[in-house]
Amino acid sequence: MITEIELSKLENHPQNVRKTYNDIEELADSIKAQGILQNLTVVPKPGEADKYLVVIGNRRLLAANKAGLKTAPCYIADMDEKEQASVMLLENIQRNDLTIYEQAQGFQMMLDLGETEETLSEKTGFSKTTIRHRLNIAKLNQKELQKKEQDESFQLSLKDLYELEKVKDVKERNKILKDAGSSRDLVSRAQSAVAEAKRKENAKTIIGMLKKSGLEDAPDEYEKNMYSGSWKTVQEFQLDKDAPKEIKLPDAKNPLYYYIYYNRTVKIVTKGPKEKRELSQYELEEKERTKTKRQIKAILKESSARRTEFIRNIISGKVDPVKDEMAEIGMIWAALVALSFYTSEHDFELFFLDVDWYKATDEEKQEAAKKAKELTMIHQMLIALNDAMRKLDEPFDWKLHFNEEKGNALRKGYEALKPYGWYFESEDESKVLDGTLELYTEKEQD
Repeated sequence: MITEIELSKLENHPQNVRKTYNDIEELADSIKAQGILQNLTVVPKPGEADKYLVVIGNRRLLAANKAGLKTAPCYIADMDEKEQASVMLLENIQRNDLTIYEQAQGFQMMLDLGETEETLSEKTGFSKTTIRHRLNIAKLNQKELQKKEQDESFQLSLKDLYELEKVKDVKERNKILKDAGSSRDLVSRAQSAVAEAKRKENAKTIIGMLKKSGLEDAPDEYEKNMYSGSWKTVQEFQLDKDAPKEIKLPDAKNPLYYYIYYNRTVKIVTKGPKEKRELSQYELEEKERTKTKRQIKAILKESSARRTEFIRNIISGKVDPVKDEMAEIGMIWAALVALSFYTSEHDFELFFLDVDWYKATDEEKQEAAKKAKELTMIHQMLIALNDAMRKLDEPFDWKLHFNEEKGNALRKGYEALKPYGWYFESEDESKVLDGTLELYTEKEQD
């Protein structure tokens, strides 16, 4: 039976997943003209006589109050707490204007009340995969999620959160969510975290096999003298690639050790031949310069590896295309001019190969050529940009003096990647390009 109940006795249900309501003014105008055309469904409020909680019709209640009505037609239902939550969830969950936060909270609430992924799927029509996605979103810091969702300039989407979900550690997800300055930044940080996790897992697997073969971690002496010529690398494994199923160690006169180089490579190293003569002062200085140069190059190599991976993510669609493509093309072109780039006939194909052209099989070359033909203009420009930055000489001279022109050219290249979400992971990556890195030497005063 439908009963007219005073609006003062009706309250929005506290467990309703919907917390925000749109177009209340428009609905209020309609109610003023035609009245409430569909009754509200309510339940008695526990512990308070003559008070009711609205299960269905919370938006109509807000609009009716705004329209100045005194009563509303209501159906008083007999439902337990779980039934109330289920009805409200089903009433709201498929609406397009329900926020990501509200969807996640709704599914989590039903799970807390005893539902399962399977029963939720049956009742809502959503796949279990979609429900699992929403439940993972509910594990995030909800205050931070709401903050990002309400920030129009951030432009948070479900696609971004699905990318964040690939980060296994929830604490790491929350850190990325908090630190990200935009949706693109969030995606970029998430993808970097996933790549880093893969490298760590590969390192764990490779080092486990090396330890079983009797190898130990390289002594402190190696880190101090790795660039001196007294040590040599006999084998190495790139951590971005899958770990090998087995490792065959090379023959060596001296003991072998393993060393993790910049979290990108596992090296197998051994002590090289001893120096037979005393070095001159010039040779000692050159040796020290070579050592420092290698340290700077290692920092640049880290940025270069991440940059290549980042551009591959753009081309494969893991990073959304920029909205203002013409402006982005202008930035890339300006960077290419600064880098004085020219390309060879196979540069685009080479981008898709993990080995040198002469080492690739015919099948690998054909596959790379096919991918190269499908590239859009902006993707071609991104590859050209990456190649130009890779081929550019280091931004310093033989005396380790910073070369401002080369540093500026490289920075232009990274600036062109920022619209996609590029950022430097370490302060040294930025300092090596602006001349403030402590490893550089100061130019002599005239």
